[in-house]
Amino acid sequence: MTAFMPGPHYKGEQIRLDCDEFSERLRSTLKKGCKNDYIELFEKIDITKEGTVDWDKFVEYMLLEFYEEDEKVKTTQVPQWKELRMISSPHKDVIQRIELLKCMNRYVTVSKEGMVVFWDLQMKLAKNSRLSVEAIKQKDLWVTDCAVMANINKLAVTFTSKEIVIYDLSSKPDFNCQYRIQGFRYTPICLNYWFNSDDMEHSILSVGDMGGEVTAIIFYSAQTTLFPRPHHQGGKDGQHADEITTCIKLKTIPREKTKKSKLRLVHHDVHDGWVRYVKYMEHLECFISCSTGSKHSIILSYIDKVKSSMRSITLHYDSGVNCFDYHKRLNLIVTGGINNQVCLWNPYVVSKPVGILSGHMAPVIQVAVNQRKTQAMTFSKDKVLRVWDIQQQLCLQRIAGIFPKGPEVQSRMYFDDNVNRLFITFNYQLTALDMKVEVREQVLSHDQPISCVLYNPKHNQVLTSCIGGTVNVWMIDNGQKVKQFQDCHGQAEVVTMAMDEDESRLLTGGSDGSVRIWDFNGHCHHNLICAGGQSADISQIVMLKHSVTVMGWSRLLTIFRKSSFREYHVEATEWSGGSEHFDDILCADHHPPSLLVTGSYDGEIVVWNANSESLVKKLRHRSVLTTRESSSSTRSSSACDQRPITTESKTSEVEFSCVISRLILLKHRLQGGQHDGCDLISCGGTGWCRFWSITHTTLIHQFIAHPHAGNIIGTTDEENNYLVTGDSDGMVKIWSISNYLLNYDDIKADPERLTSWQAHQDVITSMQICKKLENFLLITASADCSVTLWDFHGGKIGDFGQEKHWRLDLALESLRNQETGDSGTQNEKEEKDFMDDFESRCTTATSVEDTRPQDQQRHQVEDLDHRYNTWKKTVLGDTYKEERTQKRERKQPGTVPGFKRYLESVQTPYGVLNCSDLQQTWQVEKPDFVVNPHKYFGEKLFNSTDDAAAADENTQQHTTDDKQSIRDTRHLLKAAFDEKTFFPKELLEYETQMRTQHQHQLRLINSTKPKSTTASGILKSSITSQMFHHHQHQQQSTVKQPVSNQQSLVSSSASNHQQSNKINKTPTQAIISFLPTNN
Repeated sequence: MTAFMPGPHYKGEQIRLDCDEFSERLRSTLKKGCKNDYIELFEKIDITKEGTVDWDKFVEYMLLEFYEEDEKVKTTQVPQWKELRMISSPHKDVIQRIELLKCMNRYVTVSKEGMVVFWDLQMKLAKNSRLSVEAIKQKDLWVTDCAVMANINKLAVTFTSKEIVIYDLSSKPDFNCQYRIQGFRYTPICLNYWFNSDDMEHSILSVGDMGGEVTAIIFYSAQTTLFPRPHHQGGKDGQHADEITTCIKLKTIPREKTKKSKLRLVHHDVHDGWVRYVKYMEHLECFISCSTGSKHSIILSYIDKVKSSMRSITLHYDSGVNCFDYHKRLNLIVTGGINNQVCLWNPYVVSKPVGILSGHMAPVIQVAVNQRKTQAMTFSKDKVLRVWDIQQQLCLQRIAGIFPKGPEVQSRMYFDDNVNRLFITFNYQLTALDMKVEVREQVLSHDQPISCVLYNPKHNQVLTSCIGGTVNVWMIDNGQKVKQFQDCHGQAEVVTMAMDEDESRLLTGGSDGSVRIWDFNGHCHHNLICAGGQSADISQIVMLKHSVTVMGWSRLLTIFRKSSFREYHVEATEWSGGSEHFDDILCADHHPPSLLVTGSYDGEIVVWNANSESLVKKLRHRSVLTTRESSSSTRSSSACDQRPITTESKTSEVEFSCVISRLILLKHRLQGGQHDGCDLISCGGTGWCRFWSITHTTLIHQFIAHPHAGNIIGTTDEENNYLVTGDSDGMVKIWSISNYLLNYDDIKADPERLTSWQAHQDVITSMQICKKLENFLLITASADCSVTLWDFHGGKIGDFGQEKHWRLDLALESLRNQETGDSGTQNEKEEKDFMDDFESRCTTATSVEDTRPQDQQRHQVEDLDHRYNTWKKTVLGDTYKEERTQKRERKQPGTVPGFKRYLESVQTPYGVLNCSDLQQTWQVEKPDFVVNPHKYFGEKLFNSTDDAAAADENTQQHTTDDKQSIRDTRHLLKAAFDEKTFFPKELLEYETQMRTQHQHQLRLINSTKPKSTTASGILKSSITSQMFHHHQHQQQSTVKQPVSNQQSLVSSSASNHQQSNKINKTPTQAIISFLPTNN
């Protein structure tokens, strides 16, 4: 505002500033930034190009800027959803439950007719099976609910036959019925399972029935065995023990817990209606159940250590409840009632809800809580979805009109926090709502998750594709988008891309089962029909010398001859090699002229001759053989040390670890022709990275490159010096393989990891390595909709799509300077010092013991080296080192390079502060009462009159000197003496209290005396106050004053007081007696 203030010759007209005046005035007012920044700001304000701006334009621009920032904040709070997806399923009846199997990365849905369907994370059908129970006809049997027992890989299902049946999920091809829990009085209609993540043996299976009863079975050895099995283990026709169904009567389960008990049953029957939902909450250590009855609709029940009946607490609510969910961080129970209300409950306040959310026009039938936010999603009977802010108790969003229309349906709802996906079922129809990625500080290269990225060195461009069917072309030198092709496959997703040998054509593979060939002007030349016109999951496109090979949805390779590229639509031809894989082919790699390798889901690698299309050899590792044997034959006796019963879960983990997602041929080694070591790398499930030798047809070495990761991908540079891996958590690691396993007989150790960093917040879907300006660069694409350019040290150059473009040469130089200035971080120094100290100790120990025999010395050195190498190569040591290297360097602000310049920059809120260096302080002399405290403090006792006289003379001399010094320094005092700041607060309050008490007593005395004594009363009051404070002022005074008058006053008052004690007078009279009269 100061820049637009009028000058001395102001004539009443509005001040208008041109570009130079605007930049100069703002720069002189704010005293920060450069002139170019204010010129850029002027151009943004002057959108009409008038050449001048005034105060109104400036304020309007600032208001618009703040409004846009406020809109960005709102968009981060209100969830943004993608289009509703209708997922076709094999269910023929009402879907009763949908859940996530975290151990298998699968969704499972169970319908009323007993159909169990498994889906992958992209909601593609993986497997389906039908449940059955012996001695009961399938048409007479309905499923009411189910629960996944994740820690033991089983599925518990409740049927209308008043029983719970537990199936083994890992049995093939159908699920084995292992246990049947019978003896319920009423039909169970809801089921829930909980297990302790710290102690897998401890789990609870809770069930609610139509009679209002809640029953819970507590297992203390779930992984060993759920229920005791009969002694006869032999089955018919050589059946295994796990394939025999064991029947358990509910009344035979023990009610009390003992030291040897492996399970226990507890229950309560407080509800007066059907139990709609029950769940065990480990944070509250209680069961929460709801019912549509009006009296006891919400109940919290606690387990008794002795009794089998649980102690119950009812939340007072006069309406039925259909559903509930619990927010752990806020400690709130969210319920949906039949009275259209959504209530918020504190578990420790049972009298009334702490909040009521109104807005639904029909009964609320489903509730789901977003644990990562303070939001709850509710779904009502009229097919309206509402999103609530729990803390503000406000409705953020209302979604209606997008769901399937029709008559009244039964619905289930499930929200997956990991991927922000909401499932809602309508009878047998399954729908999914995916939440868009929140845009805060993140730059989005595409509107939807990225599927593939390529680098075109011929045009110096980066090509990216997303599942929305859009392909973007970017310049790598500045990150600018130059071209965009939309709807490349109509409404289908673009899942992969490839380029031809000349790098002049782009091939895109879509989920519609077609591959299209484009030029870089956006013209489509050919459409390759892969799966006969049907939808197909294409995983990769490989360009051979005379053909195009496509794979991903079957065990066969689909090939298109280049000789047939005469028309727009091109049909596929047969691969002469036939089917050599036992599972779907996921990836491949090609090395001219004839080497082709393909990898399948089961971990098998097949080597082909691409010219003759014939099989050369197969590569397998032991896990593949074990998995295949276990899947083809019946399950053998379980002799595992850790989990003797649930060997199926281990089998599923091994099966997923065999998955091959990327195959990388080390072409630089193959070109030499003299290779004896590793020439093929495979990356896949559970973070495994394997090194193969095609020459020796064997696996040389394998290690877990990314612990705790679901799946990884990899790529190498042209000279095969570096291996880059990225996982499903967004982590990138770079390994050195230039001299790694060059010979078959080399030491089988893990490669050296050079660096690692968190590149993205979601799955890394594609990576590319390129070399520019003698520097290796890495391009990463992720499902978080961003594509980023990095150097090989983890330095971020920029995101494709950001507003400010970069210059590659300047960005690399800046990163190089940062690396030079911050070459040694504190963590690396600590580790180096630790290892140097360790090695020095080892050397010292060896030198001291030189007197030993040579064999013992050699043995000692070998042991020390062995300990050191073991610490480096073990999981504990590797994890410890990784965590320490990932820690942020802690530095004091004064030691951080450029910290002062950062604070003074325009972009930071600290720019308005003056961060100049502190001025040099001068030396302050100590006051005299600190140097010579004996002159001012303490009391001196006089032994004789001579000493007293000498003291009086000294006192007078000091008094004269002090008065002179005070007179000389009086003009330097800035404020008068204030006793309130000198004396303690408690002493001043006590003095005020005593004064008030004395005045009150004197008023009582004066009321009994004649009026003529008023003056004397005032005098007595003042004298009394002087007597009370005389001793205190005498000790604290810095200048000693004559005390003859005060001593005489005290002596006279003491004598009067002694006389008053001799005669019997009242306390009031005694006070008056020792005071002097007016005479």
